[in-house]
Amino acid sequence: MKKLLTFCLIFLYSYSQAQTDRSFLDPALAPFYHGIASGDPLPDRVMIWTRITLDPPVTPVTVSWRMATDTLFTNIVASGTAQTDVIRDYTIKVDVTGLQPNSWYYYQFEYNGIKSITGRTHTMPIGDVDSIRLAVVSCSDYQNGYFNAYRDIALRNDVDYLLHLGDYIYEYAASSSLADRNHEPTNEIITISDYRIRHSLYKLDADLRLIHQQLPMISVWDDHETANNSWMNGAENHTPSTEGDWQIRKKSGIQAYLEWMPLRQPDINDSLKIYRHFNFGNLLDLYMLDTRLEGRDEQVSGSSSAINDPNRRIISETQFNWLVNNMKQSAAKWQVLGQQVMVAPLKILGTPVNTDQWDGYPVQRQQLYDSVLINNVQNMVVLTGDIHTSWANDLPLSGYVGSTGANSAGVEFVTTSITSSNSPFGLSSSIIAALFSHVKYANLTNHGYYILDLNKTRTQADFYNVSDINSKNYTITVDASWYTLDGTRHLQQASSVAVGGIYPPLAPYNSGNISLDPNANVITLGAFPNPFYHQIVIQYYTYQPEKMDIIITNLEGKIILHQPLGLSQSGLNHTHFDGSQLAAGMYIITLQGEKSKASKRLLKVD
Repeated sequence: MKKLLTFCLIFLYSYSQAQTDRSFLDPALAPFYHGIASGDPLPDRVMIWTRITLDPPVTPVTVSWRMATDTLFTNIVASGTAQTDVIRDYTIKVDVTGLQPNSWYYYQFEYNGIKSITGRTHTMPIGDVDSIRLAVVSCSDYQNGYFNAYRDIALRNDVDYLLHLGDYIYEYAASSSLADRNHEPTNEIITISDYRIRHSLYKLDADLRLIHQQLPMISVWDDHETANNSWMNGAENHTPSTEGDWQIRKKSGIQAYLEWMPLRQPDINDSLKIYRHFNFGNLLDLYMLDTRLEGRDEQVSGSSSAINDPNRRIISETQFNWLVNNMKQSAAKWQVLGQQVMVAPLKILGTPVNTDQWDGYPVQRQQLYDSVLINNVQNMVVLTGDIHTSWANDLPLSGYVGSTGANSAGVEFVTTSITSSNSPFGLSSSIIAALFSHVKYANLTNHGYYILDLNKTRTQADFYNVSDINSKNYTITVDASWYTLDGTRHLQQASSVAVGGIYPPLAPYNSGNISLDPNANVITLGAFPNPFYHQIVIQYYTYQPEKMDIIITNLEGKIILHQPLGLSQSGLNHTHFDGSQLAAGMYIITLQGEKSKASKRLLKVD
């Protein structure tokens, strides 16, 4: 049985009307519509990323890049070229080497004299390090609101690096209450083309594009990059009878993630192995874990006897030993775990509130705590996302004393969501405080992020809330600040926020390109994959409402099909077409409007 392949056509129309859609296509950014990004910095290198969209497409396409110490690129320190093609969905990643530690750089891509916007990035420090500031985020559901928190972090210009703890995209079908925030494609994403289109949609958001432009990102996936409540061999939001083989879907989600995200795979032969280690001199070691896809056993109910099975794992034994051995051997002051789900316990009458968290894997959690005690790890700080709410927790051992923090294995800071709906706990913050003495702070209603400020004596998290995600206008407030002192393993409330130092200028947004002809009606963004077997997915963009037809001709110009699509609204649109009845061969597919027209050559194979 032939595997079903899809392809995507994205068309861009006249830019004569002001837009309300956050993820509109800006002609001035062509052919780098999705912006640029950097990530996974090391002392001497950093990954840089972009996506090139040509009309007509070129395969392969060669792009040049350069990196400098200034925004005007008068002191270029590295440059080169990179190739991409349809196999990589025209994404480009370059591991720029030969850089200096703890240094800020500016970078840019170029194709045929047309430049991308300028990005700003930062290498890791080495040796004696006084302080580091990290912005910590998770759970950015495009449909549920505007990415105001991303914009706020980018423009505040007082952090060194951005940590994304997962749920960078969401797999759900279109269902937004905001007119300009519906998902594309509108169906729940399952195939490789689905996941690529969804990543493309997210990176067309101006605020997400801005934060990638200004800060290097260290990221890891959670469940929604594949499907809700995923585990090694399945997911709560995956039905094999209607959605196919889980391993194929998981592979598709992973492939799109690795294509569209600026991360360096630790093992190029193992796409699942994205757990990795970053060293910030003698100040901290950061371990980015994968508690989702690499080794997690299936979730069970809180009343199941299997929950205490000593063989149950939330991470594989290989990943667990890697973490424990690295923390044991580390000479850094702080041992920081960047991971997805809450480690601190939340049980009512002995039953876990949520077994998707470490509460569903208590034996391995206790093994982690035991390793901390046996190896005398003094300063374990866990950074968590996933549950769309803010928390500051001690990690209680047997005999924990809430009033003093005695007998705590470490501390945990949980970041709320950028936009994703707050989790329905059914408990108020005051009741949580009364029930759980190890929970020092919980905010169950706001969206935002926290800034983690680390120095040689303490690690502090300042929790920032955005006032509104349903409007592009917002204010920012500090909700709470909590810290842990060196060697104490428990939390204390801070009287003021930590203050950052002086940072280099933000990268300028203007690409410097000549604006496109304002009377141009169509710009084609891409087609993938090509060739196709059966189903065709056409995604296109209109700046003005327009009646559209789809026309398929052979190379001799004979019309094989002419089908009205009706009125296409401003913004992203998509339609489906079954091409299984076409004979094998080359075709030209055209979207024809009253004023607009764009065509692509596509190959049908048996």
